[in-house]
Amino acid sequence: MRKSEIKLLQQQLKDDHFYAGKIDGLRGEHSNHAFSDALQNIHENLPASWQQWSAKRKAVAYLQWLAAQNGIESGPIDGLYGPQTEAASNQLIALKKTGTIPRGFGDITPLRVNPHHFPLENPDRLTEFYDKPCKAHLVKVECPWQLRLDWDLRSKTDKISIHHTLAESLGEILQKVYETYQLEGIKQLGLDRYGGSFNCRKKRGSRNAWSTHAWGIAIDWYPSRNKLRWDSSRASLAHPDLDEWWSIWEQQGWLSLGRREDRDWMHIQAAQR
Repeated sequence: MRKSEIKLLQQQLKDDHFYAGKIDGLRGEHSNHAFSDALQNIHENLPASWQQWSAKRKAVAYLQWLAAQNGIESGPIDGLYGPQTEAASNQLIALKKTGTIPRGFGDITPLRVNPHHFPLENPDRLTEFYDKPCKAHLVKVECPWQLRLDWDLRSKTDKISIHHTLAESLGEILQKVYETYQLEGIKQLGLDRYGGSFNCRKKRGSRNAWSTHAWGIAIDWYPSRNKLRWDSSRASLAHPDLDEWWSIWEQQGWLSLGRREDRDWMHIQAAQR
């Protein structure tokens, strides 16, 4: 379990008078005793064998129960930490911080249009449409706002390198984003945090498959807050305030992996799936 989760549970245990120790995110002896005492108080909601569980499993079970008590679907209270429990935990943490439960991925409906007839993300189709990977004819499209490299905020640019056939589409998108959000909104939402575009590389974790970045048809935005494996409960670009941002891209046929597959929310590409 993450420290943020344990801190949340320790605070709840303290509020319910099961725990008097520090809120330090460390699952020590005092916290473990408190988890057992709290579970004993709700034992009718637990499997008969719960007392034989490890201290860690009891902590997870308490997390699952607490999520359910707050109207968050966490699955059965079994003390097993999987994707459903992690998603419920992220929603619970957000609820405690903001007072509202963030929407789930199932509530997100991407726009599925393709006015420019972008090809499927298939190596042969991409090569036929855009030429060979790493051989792209690139042009630089001016961005209406200044971009900061997400890994080095001192480095700035106002141009994005992109496949030449996408220049007009990208230019229209950026201009519409600027008109919609204005500079203040762009900075507030991190849309000035740039992660790069063309990159002659293979897909992460693959030795053979080329990334769409190698064709110069993909852009990454705000990578530090939208990491590869983060889902909509954690990724900043999944926030409802960004719905119009994604709609502007999708109206031109660009595809967000986050909006389609709930992963890699930084990534947008001119290729379909």
